[in-house]
Amino acid sequence: MLNFLSNEQIVKKQYEKILNSINFLEDKFKGLTDEELKSNTVKLKKKYLFEKKYSDEIITEAFSLVRETSTRTIGLRHYDAQILGGLVLNEGKIAEMKTGEGKTLVSTLPAFVNALSGKGVHLVTVNDYLAKRDTELTSQIYNFLGMDVGLIQPLMTEDQKKKNYDADITYVTNSDLGFDFLRDNMIFSLKDSVLRGFNYCIIDEVDSVLIDESRTPLILANSYPIKPRPYILASEVAKYLNFCEDYETDERTKNVMFTGKGINKIEKMLFLKNIFEADEPWIFHVANALKAKLFFLQDSDYIIIKDKIAMIDDFTGRAMPDRRWSDGLHESIEAKENLTIQSGSKQLASITYQNFFIGYEKFAGMTGTAKTAEVEFEKIYGLEVTVIPTIKPNRRNDLPDFVYINEVSKWKAVAKECKNMYECGRPVLVGTGTIEKSEFLSGLLKDGNIPHQLLNAKPENLIRESEIVALAGKHSTITISTNMAGRGTDIILGGKSVYNSKNIIKNLIVVNLYKNSFIQKSFGNKELKSKITPYILNKMNSLILKSLKFENMVAKLNTTGKSKTTFEKVAKCIYHFINTNYKESIRNSRTLVGELGGLYVIGTGRNNSKRIDNQLRGRAGRQGDPGSSRFFVSLEDKPFSTFGGDQIQNLAKNFQLDFGETPIESKFLAKALDNAQEKVESYNYDIRKQVSDYDKILNEQRTVFFKLRNYILRCQFVRHWYVSFGDVYMEELIDIIFSPDFRKSVLLQKLVFGELEGLFGFDINIEPDIFINTLPEILYEFLVEQFWLIYLETEEELEMFEDNLPKDFEKCCLLKGMDFAWKNHLEKMEELKETIGWRAYAQRDPLNEYKKEAYLLFFSIFEDARNQALYEFLNFQHYPV
Repeated sequence: MLNFLSNEQIVKKQYEKILNSINFLEDKFKGLTDEELKSNTVKLKKKYLFEKKYSDEIITEAFSLVRETSTRTIGLRHYDAQILGGLVLNEGKIAEMKTGEGKTLVSTLPAFVNALSGKGVHLVTVNDYLAKRDTELTSQIYNFLGMDVGLIQPLMTEDQKKKNYDADITYVTNSDLGFDFLRDNMIFSLKDSVLRGFNYCIIDEVDSVLIDESRTPLILANSYPIKPRPYILASEVAKYLNFCEDYETDERTKNVMFTGKGINKIEKMLFLKNIFEADEPWIFHVANALKAKLFFLQDSDYIIIKDKIAMIDDFTGRAMPDRRWSDGLHESIEAKENLTIQSGSKQLASITYQNFFIGYEKFAGMTGTAKTAEVEFEKIYGLEVTVIPTIKPNRRNDLPDFVYINEVSKWKAVAKECKNMYECGRPVLVGTGTIEKSEFLSGLLKDGNIPHQLLNAKPENLIRESEIVALAGKHSTITISTNMAGRGTDIILGGKSVYNSKNIIKNLIVVNLYKNSFIQKSFGNKELKSKITPYILNKMNSLILKSLKFENMVAKLNTTGKSKTTFEKVAKCIYHFINTNYKESIRNSRTLVGELGGLYVIGTGRNNSKRIDNQLRGRAGRQGDPGSSRFFVSLEDKPFSTFGGDQIQNLAKNFQLDFGETPIESKFLAKALDNAQEKVESYNYDIRKQVSDYDKILNEQRTVFFKLRNYILRCQFVRHWYVSFGDVYMEELIDIIFSPDFRKSVLLQKLVFGELEGLFGFDINIEPDIFINTLPEILYEFLVEQFWLIYLETEEELEMFEDNLPKDFEKCCLLKGMDFAWKNHLEKMEELKETIGWRAYAQRDPLNEYKKEAYLLFFSIFEDARNQALYEFLNFQHYPV
């Protein structure tokens, strides 16, 4: 009989030798003094510089060193499971670790090891809160070991960013890192660069970054004024168009196709003879207006903050006020909502996360849900997924779905379940897909007088995000959240004592006392004893005070001997006392909640991926806690109505299912629902794969272009480039002038003379016949001579301002020319991508056709950059010096 090893056994066996070595060194490092412990960092750095690699010996000593340092500085010792996670990350793999297993602490191990090279390490998080939180926790470890820690936050200056990126270990969000990379490749002086080389990075919530956000590229753009009238008119026209009669839709791709009748109707409303020959791209504007109306909904895809549209991240549930939909869609949504249409934007540079992170020498990731997407990670990124065994056995019970025939029945059932759990005291976390759905459920609970907390992307709800999540495990607490990915705060049964203490201080002391004028002044111990003590005793829950022996704390405070005590000091002392003594109350609450079954997670509909479902489920059963999860699903839910909805509805009818509130139990139906979700996953994977395939081609060009731009940036002199530019440019003009078409075409003659006038800055005033009848060699010498006269005159004028100005201005013009050409190239590539699909009808592979066309377009960049650089330099008087 064959004995198969479990995943847990395989991982432990794979790293057994090095794990034993790390554990063996633990006693040795425990016996060292702080100074002796710190000195090991220097020794490890020297060892790495000598060996030029991370040997097992270096890794073993470094991991043991970090473990002991963590124990001494922050009081947290790495478990063996966390050591395994660190070893996986150090090898450039993805470590799947369940929620609450301490991924932040795990990352300190490989981060320290890879920082020994001095090349820097990036710890990438999905939001600013997590970056700041992780920095505050782990910096104590790194600083003790002699390494400095950087943190990138919004509104930092370039100098501040540079300083933080130059640190040994830097915490930064994925979007900040990507945009800083794009900006660094558009600078005009090396001193403006904030990043250094890309050595090693660890991506937290790696599936969110590399999968969920992979379809949306990071786009650096500049704004330009636009005319709002077309968007407003198109929005009005869209209101009068009817589905099927005037247009058809594809919900999967969110596309709109007009019928012949619909086009005629649009032309009549806009008083156009032919919409396709109009000066304004009306068909494009109306299509966007319809998309805005049908597919992009308030409180689902966006919210309105201060009269501006703020996109909602589908996967984190967070608002993204600084991002805009491209291709006029954002403006169409603004028109739909009757908001001021903001300025348009033109793409200057872009990159997808898929291609950005492969630029690192080594990168790794960690998340609680990666195994279900391991094929995609391996195919697109070459990343292996390793599941790390949990510190304690998982006790979560994932219950079968409750399926309802329609949404009304589903939401009633969810509200009823919440009520039942509230009455028995069991905490519940309800995950909803949109803000709209979260507020709808909140309304149902309010109608039933069920207290609850609401967490979604609206600013008023996000203010207390960490507190809401931290207290979601308290007795009789119902929490509704739009998404739980990247929240960064574990749900602990019974709640976190620190947040409970803050609530007591805030609600029972600070809020009440601050209304009294006497606390705003300094007061002595007599006043404290005679006024504050009775006031607090009256305002706070007497049972809590008695259990905490609050009177003893006040008496102790009065014996401090200080003549003056400010209110802030009193509040701090009260908080410390409550936080210390309230832990026993928390333990009792934790035991009670555990006996009730732990946290109960309710999903209000299947997501587009099982991985997202598992993220929500993973909030229950933290570190061996009891817990359970169940999804309440309706046959009207979007994934099922879009992907195979008719089959599911027909199946329901065939089984003669009623429309009551009783959940449907059917293996056939459950299988159909699973198939629908698999279709969604497969469809989204195909889109991501297509994005990856197309962007790989652009990324090859981007790499070459950025390397060339960086080379120019580092050159001291580029004058020889202009020498070559002038010669080649004149040769091309000679070829055009002596071509058969030049004599025949007046338009071509005007274009050539217009180019020369623009280049030289004056009309050379020579008849075309004289050009044609002159020998090519003589004409070439004449044009080159004119070019150099203007060029030398420009240099002399620039030297009048500053000696080195010609050299700097030459480089600046060349870089501007390249940026101009690259911007135009991106627009052409985007247009090519949108139209290349039609080649499939001619039995040609669109991807191969795209590759061929992109290759030809790429070489036109250098011609455009050359011409623009020449015009920029020879016409410098148009630009401030």
